[in-house]
Amino acid sequence: MTREPAAPRPSSRAPARLRTKIAVVVTLTAIGAFSAMSVAGWLLVLEAEDTIMESLVLDAVQAQQRTEGAPLPPSWLKRLKNDSVLRQELGLADVPGGPGPYEIFASGRGTDAILIRGMADLWRVRLGGDREQEYRLLRDGATGGWWLADLSHFEFTETHTDSIRVNILIAAGGVGLLAVLLSALIARWTLSPIVALAARVQAAPEPGRSDERRLAEGLPDDEVGFLARALDASRDQVAASLVRERQFISECSHELRTPLAVLKAAAALLPEVETEPEGRARVLARMTRAVRRSERLVQFFLVLAREGRERADAGWAPLRTIVEEAIDDQRLIRADPTRPLSASVPESAQVHASRDVLLMLVHNLIGNALQHAPDGGVSVSWIDEAALAIDDEGPGFPGPGEDARPRGYGLGLTLARRLCETQGWELRTGRAPTGGARVTIVFPNSNVRRHPIAD
Repeated sequence: MTREPAAPRPSSRAPARLRTKIAVVVTLTAIGAFSAMSVAGWLLVLEAEDTIMESLVLDAVQAQQRTEGAPLPPSWLKRLKNDSVLRQELGLADVPGGPGPYEIFASGRGTDAILIRGMADLWRVRLGGDREQEYRLLRDGATGGWWLADLSHFEFTETHTDSIRVNILIAAGGVGLLAVLLSALIARWTLSPIVALAARVQAAPEPGRSDERRLAEGLPDDEVGFLARALDASRDQVAASLVRERQFISECSHELRTPLAVLKAAAALLPEVETEPEGRARVLARMTRAVRRSERLVQFFLVLAREGRERADAGWAPLRTIVEEAIDDQRLIRADPTRPLSASVPESAQVHASRDVLLMLVHNLIGNALQHAPDGGVSVSWIDEAALAIDDEGPGFPGPGEDARPRGYGLGLTLARRLCETQGWELRTGRAPTGGARVTIVFPNSNVRRHPIAD
């Protein structure tokens, strides 16, 4: 005995590529955010240092400008008499005109200096030359000279730059490692419910089975739960479609078996009555009726196969003309053309539909009624302003506990109902006023026109 190969067990881990993408994105985001914060922090430190230095220089200058009890100027503060002395002291070509304070970077030899007026001057200092000496310059309002403060005595960030950079790199590495661990945790939190749902989908039985478990069972009301409910709804649609298709195949085989049996029997009987004109005519008539019924069945099934598609030939079909045509066809193919067939449909009633589909449906419902009520008549009437009723004088539909599918009823009501559903109509069954069966086609009000528009 051969054993079927076991289905592959669903993996409990997320795909490696997806986990790697999440880890890379989280790590790069963390490093980028940390780098931006580090740069911003460094700039804040430098800005705070500049503010402190300028405040210190301003206090020292104001102390020197007092006329009484002024202390001696500190070693880092010089008083320059005029612009010429300033140029000679620093090698500054561009002397400012306002009171200051001004930021100046100069070489240690005092031969080259740059007055900082914007970011372009800062980049010149950072990218080229040996201008490492930083100064603050203020105008002496009393004498018209200048106060020059050498800030190299107070520098503390530059002396610790290397250690600060090392600390930043260490912190960045630590943050990167933490980001990798965090990304793994986020990937687990994010992907575990999806992987579990995928495992449920792979292990789920065929839709429609009694032991089927709902995919959304036990899941929280979040995004994954929403996805599971959507999958459950899709599986329900698939299950319903499978049920319809199985029923459709069953009805097809049941309905096509009758005309094929008639053709087979007639073909076997034809050689025996070859020399009898009346017998041969009866056999040919039976064969003709079987062929016509097979043709109508095939047309019926083709319409159902196009379920949900709108026919291009849909238009305003005159209902009375269609009913009369169906009745005339039934009189031709019935053995007893004298059976009462009546129609009470106003000439003004029109239905927006495919004429062929509507004629086929009415034709089959009248034929079913004639076959189900062999000793009585059939009447077709327009009721409730939007419904067409086919009544017969037979025993009516079976009651509770009786066989719900009487033999020889032609096209099953299930198929007729499905055909109506494809057109947006409703098929109802009930009891006729005469006690027989009533089948009613209910049209939407928007598909009915009771007063035809003149061309």
